[in-house]
Amino acid sequence: MISLLVASLLFKGIGFTLKKYFQTKELLVIALYMVIVLVSGIYSENKADWMNWVRIKLPFIALPLAFAPIRQLESKKFVLILYGFMLTFFVCTVLVLGNYFLHFENMTRSFSWGTQIPMPFSHIRYTLMLAFSFFCALYLYKEQSFLLRGNERWLQLAYACFVFLALHILSVRSGLVALYLGLFYLAISEIFKRKQFLIGGAIILMMAILPFIAYKLVPSLHNKLEYMRYDLGQYQKGRINENSDAMRLLSMQIGMQLWHESPYLGVGAGDLETETYRIYAQKYPQISDYNRRLPHNEFIWVLATTGVLGFALFLTAFFYPLMAHRYYQYGLFLILNLMIFSSFFTEDTFEEQMGSGFYLIFLLLLMNHFKRE
Repeated sequence: MISLLVASLLFKGIGFTLKKYFQTKELLVIALYMVIVLVSGIYSENKADWMNWVRIKLPFIALPLAFAPIRQLESKKFVLILYGFMLTFFVCTVLVLGNYFLHFENMTRSFSWGTQIPMPFSHIRYTLMLAFSFFCALYLYKEQSFLLRGNERWLQLAYACFVFLALHILSVRSGLVALYLGLFYLAISEIFKRKQFLIGGAIILMMAILPFIAYKLVPSLHNKLEYMRYDLGQYQKGRINENSDAMRLLSMQIGMQLWHESPYLGVGAGDLETETYRIYAQKYPQISDYNRRLPHNEFIWVLATTGVLGFALFLTAFFYPLMAHRYYQYGLFLILNLMIFSSFFTEDTFEEQMGSGFYLIFLLLLMNHFKRE
């Protein structure tokens, strides 16, 4: 991310880069993600933690600046970038699945107590990226976009099938929700935009049948869903410690309490951890220190740290780029935003640079690709 900004400043010039940045509203508004955290430092007592969250939000200014002076990329360059993304995840996922099948029995059994197949980084962000690469392949297939020749269409389709199967084996719910949300959009698009009722109906029928088949035939997914049922039952009984979903739900509950205590401005990004642990100590002392989590929900995180005012700016930053120049009419652009938005309900997606970096790189790349000069 740093190299992208440095390259723009070196090859396009600081003055030209800043000029294009301040002329483009959809790039400027993205800075609101950082602004709300920055302003919360005024009423945050823990300045060290506050500076850490400011650092994590730096890409929301750095990457729009990096993309600001770049003219619309040639089609071949855009296809090459998507191919590079898909190839990276193909190689990586082959290694991840290879490791899983080498330890098939132990890892499959471990799903019954809430663990995951080892992945290079956060399993939620990893599978979100993998799911998006599925739709990149479908986009290239549908648009007949090739790097060299037409027979690449079969490679694109084969990659999409591979990722579809891999996501069910990996059994990360956020990734699967993102996958099926994107497929649902494609079905609706075929029915209402293109009047392709047969294709749209087939996609919806597939969405109804395949999850049930996967539950029956994919051991990792079966064990994952069985554990989820057990975990939710434990939460209802008040048994939270060491239960993955129960701890997530409790973290959201605590985040909502913090928001209710400071509804307009929140507690400040710097004090979120301090205030969260205060409630754990007061109300849930039985939860071990290791299991005391910050809110596992981006919406609740923003409400707790910056209140309703920050939340309004957060939503503005998210939806304005989607509406600007009618970017929502482009399927791949809308699917990216649908996937990220869905992850906000169960994950603090933007509180790690892996999540914000993925979102920003492809948001800005697609804005560049679809923009009208």
